[in-house]
Amino acid sequence: MEPAVRVFALVIGIDNYESGNVWNLESCVDDAQKVRHWLRKDLKVPKDHICMLLDKHASKENIEKSFLRHLVHNGRIQRGDAIVIFFAGHGSTVPAPDGWFHQGSVAGTAEVLCSYDFGQHGVAGISDRSLHSMLQDLSAAKGDNVTVILDSCFAPLQSPSNIRARRHTRWTPPHKITAQNLLAGLWPAAQTRAYPRGVGFYNTTNSAYTLLAACSPGEKALEGKDGGKFTSAFLEAARETPLHSASYVSLLGQIKAKIKERQCPFLAGATKRPVFNAVPFLPDQTYFQTDLVHDPKMLRIGLGAIHGVVAGTQFSVHAHNYSLCNPPIAHVSVTDVYPSWSFGYTSHSVPSGCWAQIKKWNNRACFRTRSKRCLFMLLRLSREAPRSISLPVFHRSKS
Repeated sequence: MEPAVRVFALVIGIDNYESGNVWNLESCVDDAQKVRHWLRKDLKVPKDHICMLLDKHASKENIEKSFLRHLVHNGRIQRGDAIVIFFAGHGSTVPAPDGWFHQGSVAGTAEVLCSYDFGQHGVAGISDRSLHSMLQDLSAAKGDNVTVILDSCFAPLQSPSNIRARRHTRWTPPHKITAQNLLAGLWPAAQTRAYPRGVGFYNTTNSAYTLLAACSPGEKALEGKDGGKFTSAFLEAARETPLHSASYVSLLGQIKAKIKERQCPFLAGATKRPVFNAVPFLPDQTYFQTDLVHDPKMLRIGLGAIHGVVAGTQFSVHAHNYSLCNPPIAHVSVTDVYPSWSFGYTSHSVPSGCWAQIKKWNNRACFRTRSKRCLFMLLRLSREAPRSISLPVFHRSKS
């Protein structure tokens, strides 16, 4: 059995809010489901590694309990494993009480993530101060390979009565939420930790996590029926980018290029490290490197007759040898077979340094099983052959 991918996630999406004073959204639940699908399909994250809270299940209490149970106190998470926290829903800004930032400080404002019950019975959601403290607790327990993705915004609308703007913006007024509500809902560990003024969600105070936010401070996070503008761009970029070699900075550049709206995604924290610290991305031993021979459409593949390759064996061609986020860029069918390698043509030109993976042996007499374990054993034996044997490069014309 293959080892489980070392990624764990808490995914939250809220469209329908309990309070009648909070304008409902259209596509936060869809965004959360799309993120879960991406984790499951593209990153191969096991189902039980993902906790998803939607609408009424995403109350403040449930979010905090799930954070503790699924992440902080989860014995399956090893220190350094990749942890993803995704939130799509309303953000807001709430008046902060005196002493909120440090002892003796005057009142200011706090940014909050609006839970399902935001505005009901004095529930003020998850404040920036609470989330910072929650993430410090998580980092202390599981390491700092934590990525927080927020598709929300915290800047008030210039015209809150504009129905069209409200419908497509992931922000809501605080209505009757008070500074005391904010203080009463503070994460317990945050009560004894100093909190500088002006931190908010954007200005992380340490590198305990990496933040990817839908927009920069003062901007709006927009959505449509096809989803949040940021989440859609993030998922599109994540599928097109070789994540095993990407940094958060380079990924952010890809996301920015895809957002057509007037919002600029924001990055903070441990920004220069590889995405998820490269933990999920390991070379796949079932890929074999290829060489271009004479013709950019002709490949030599390092598998031949001794491995069971025959004319008609089919390979998929890939840009790299990491199985995650690695769609085929071409296909090749073998035309000529030699003991330790084979040749085949692709339907279009491919770059040098590609990798090939067997899709169909076309050799029923020798291979009656498609077990991945059997294939891995076969390829391992091939790689353990004496390295003193050199494979000549044939320059061969189509004639």
